[in-house]
Amino acid sequence: MRGIRGRIVGTYLVITLLSVIVFEVILIYGLIEFYYSSIEAELNRSAQSIINNYNQYLNNYDLSKDAKVLLESTPGNTVAQVQIIDDKGILLADSIEPSMEGEKLDYYDINMALSGKQAIWRGKISLTGEPIFSVSWPMTLSDSDKVIGVVRVITTLSDVKEILKNHIIILVTLGVGIVFMIFLTGLALTNTIISPVKEMTSAAKAMAQGRFDVRVSKRFDDEIGELGDTLNYMAQEVSNHQKMKNDFIASISHELRTPLTSIMGWIITINSEDIDDKEELKEGLDIIERESKRLAALVEELLDFSKFDAGVITLKKDTVNLEKLLKYIKRQMEPRAERKGITITIDIDEELPWIDADENRLKQVFINIIDNSFKFTQKGGYVDIIGRKRGDSVLVRIEDTGCGIPKEDILKVTQRFFKGNNVVSGSGLGLAICDEIIKLHNGEMNIESTVGKGTAVDIVLPVQLEI
Repeated sequence: MRGIRGRIVGTYLVITLLSVIVFEVILIYGLIEFYYSSIEAELNRSAQSIINNYNQYLNNYDLSKDAKVLLESTPGNTVAQVQIIDDKGILLADSIEPSMEGEKLDYYDINMALSGKQAIWRGKISLTGEPIFSVSWPMTLSDSDKVIGVVRVITTLSDVKEILKNHIIILVTLGVGIVFMIFLTGLALTNTIISPVKEMTSAAKAMAQGRFDVRVSKRFDDEIGELGDTLNYMAQEVSNHQKMKNDFIASISHELRTPLTSIMGWIITINSEDIDDKEELKEGLDIIERESKRLAALVEELLDFSKFDAGVITLKKDTVNLEKLLKYIKRQMEPRAERKGITITIDIDEELPWIDADENRLKQVFINIIDNSFKFTQKGGYVDIIGRKRGDSVLVRIEDTGCGIPKEDILKVTQRFFKGNNVVSGSGLGLAICDEIIKLHNGEMNIESTVGKGTAVDIVLPVQLEI
C-alpha cells in the first residue's frame, strides 16, 4: 500500500471513517434521545392524568386516606409503577410494591417535586441495580400553592437499553460495512489509475533504453489516457527524429564525400605532373574551387545548425531597408538564373517600410529560399520576389513554377534533417535554419505548394516602430 495507491486508499479510508463515526455518533445520540424523550412524555402524561383526577375529585381531602383511591384513577394503559408520596417523603401508596408503603424515599426528583418543581431522574435501584426512569409532579391544594404530596411514575429502562443496544450493533455493523465497501471501491479506483501508470512507467523505461517502438494502450478517455497518447506521440516523434538524423548522417556523409572525391582526384592528377594542357589544368582548378565552395557551404550550414540547436545564436539587429535588400539579392541571383534559363523578377510596393532586423541573417534566408526555387524549377520557369505592406507587418513572398511539394511533406520541410523524396543534393537543414531565423525576428514563415505547379514561401516580419 505504498505510493499513489496507499495515499488514495488511505485518504478514502480516513475521510470515510471520520464521516461514518460522526454520522453514527449523531444517529445514536438522536436515537437515545428519541427513546428517552418518548418515555418521558409517556410518564408525564400518566402523572398529569393522576394530578388532574386528584384536583377534580379529591382535592382538600386527606391524601393519606385517599392515596389508594388515587391509584385507581391511573389510566388503564399505564404499565409504569405509580407512587403517591406525602409532603414528608413517606410512601403512601405503590401500584407495584405495596410492601414499601410507609418508607421514606429520598430521591432527587422527589425532593425537587416537594419544593414545587416538576423533575425527572435516571438511575439504578440500589438493591437490584436495575436502571429506571422516573418523573415526579408536585400535588397542591386548590386554594393555595402548598405542596401536600408527590405523584411519582417510574418505568424500567432494561428493555429500552436492550433495544438501543441492538440498534447500535446494527448501526456499527452497517458503518463497518460501509467502510469496507469504500475500501474495496478505493482499491478498484486506484487500479484504474495505477495500472496505466505502471504500464507507462515500463514504456518510458523501455524508451529510455532506446526502444521507441513501444506503445502504451489507452484504457480511458481521461487525463491518464491523454498522458498515454502524449507518451506515444513523443515516442513516434523521437523515432522519426532518430530516423531523420540517421538519414541525415548518411546524406551528409554522401554530400561531403562527393566534393572531397572530386577535389582529391584532381589534386592527385595535378601532382602526378602528367598534365601539360593548361586548359585541362584550369578546368581541374575550377572544379576544385567549386567543390571547395560547396564544402564550405555545407560546413556553414552545419555550424549554423549546431548554434541554433544549442540556443546560442544571436542576432545583430539594425535598421534595414528591405526594398534595397531584396533588389540587391535579385541582382546577386540573376547570373545563376541566366545560367539555368530561369526568369527572376521582383515586384515591391513603393516605399516599403523599414524593419529592425539582422541584415546578414535575412539575406541568408532569402538566398536559401531562392536557391531552393532554382533547384526545383526547370529551364524556362519563373521565380518571383514580391514585397507588400500588411498593416503593422511586411510580407515577402518568393514564388516559383517548380515541381512543387507533396501535401504530406509541406509541414515537414522545415523540420531538421528532412529532405523528402527528391534527388537534389542538400543537407536537409536549410529551411529549418531559415525558419529559426525568422522566429528569432518575431516573424512567421509559411509554405504553400501544389505538385506540378510550384511553391510559394511567405515571410511575415514586424515593421519597425516609429519613434
